[in-house]
Amino acid sequence: MRPLIWIPITVMVLCTVGTALALDINVQTGLSTNWWDSDSDDRGSQTYMPVTIDGVHGDFYMQVLSAFVTTRIDPSDASKDSLTTAVDTKLNFSYAVVERFPVDVLFGLDFNLPTGKTDLDSEERSLLLDPDLVDISRYGEGFNINPTLTMARQEERWGAGVGIGYLWRGEYDFSDTAQNYDPGDVFNITAEGFYVFTDTWQGRVFGEMAFYGTDEMEDQEYYEEGDFFLAGIGVDYFKGKWEASLSGQGIFRGKCQFQADNLQLATEDRAGYGDEYLADLTVRFAMSPENALSSRLYYLMVLKNDYEEDDPSFIDEKQKVSLKVSFHHQFSEDFSGRIGLEGYLLDEGRNWYHEEDREYRGMIMDIAVSKAF
Repeated sequence: MRPLIWIPITVMVLCTVGTALALDINVQTGLSTNWWDSDSDDRGSQTYMPVTIDGVHGDFYMQVLSAFVTTRIDPSDASKDSLTTAVDTKLNFSYAVVERFPVDVLFGLDFNLPTGKTDLDSEERSLLLDPDLVDISRYGEGFNINPTLTMARQEERWGAGVGIGYLWRGEYDFSDTAQNYDPGDVFNITAEGFYVFTDTWQGRVFGEMAFYGTDEMEDQEYYEEGDFFLAGIGVDYFKGKWEASLSGQGIFRGKCQFQADNLQLATEDRAGYGDEYLADLTVRFAMSPENALSSRLYYLMVLKNDYEEDDPSFIDEKQKVSLKVSFHHQFSEDFSGRIGLEGYLLDEGRNWYHEEDREYRGMIMDIAVSKAF
């Protein structure tokens, strides 16, 4: 089946189920454009139009999410490349069981439908960009299934929850030189807890662990990503027209396994990923019942990995700072819109995407509208 056929089929399924269950439907779309350049005279842009359809009926929820994207790069070597395509479509279902057991339970079942671009040629592979530079850094993969189970309990001043998930990832052709690529499955655990100190202050802690299976190429073991650990803490503030949230988190990754000369997997000598730290501040001010201003300021630091600088596996440190301001307007009870402007600086050393230090400057403008039915 051609990938683009998945989109109308998915929409028809959602509309059919929505009619049968009398779902409350919300549709959101918009446009986001990211322009950047660097001190090495590399320029580029990415523009995408996301489409999200949500449906709710009692404790049942479903969502369809996809996008069309155009990515262009203008490297300093005078070559130019671009790609316009649909990305994969996400189809999510969940059902909540509330106030029937000592803990509330949420069952989830998510699908990745392969509507995006795979089997990339050499020019298209140059458009696989750093995910800290662009929102869409991968255009497609295989058919994936992700069942999840979440349990949570909330009392007067505190609450806690834990979730588990298993992501089964299907085989697909990654590129013209990487056919029959079968990514390993992923098992993950998430947890979060909060405590309400006062009517205006709330604290929270959160974490995540993920464990990766072995990637295969042509039925041969190829790569296994190291374990993933995330830990964070945050504080929230609510008073009158003001809302604010400040959080910090760290990400730590284990050693990966690569295919050795004997075609068997071997654990790398040193940690190939540096530790990551992120500080994130969001503020929202309700100017009136119809209008609100919000802002987000975040700072990301990724430390260099454990290899020596003269080693081909060395990856240098990275820093990014970003500031976004958005204006929200409620046109009517069932129709709203948003416009936002973001500026960022990204300073990164040698990595998988380029062999020299680069400093990027970028600006993102986005608009979105949402309509309920």
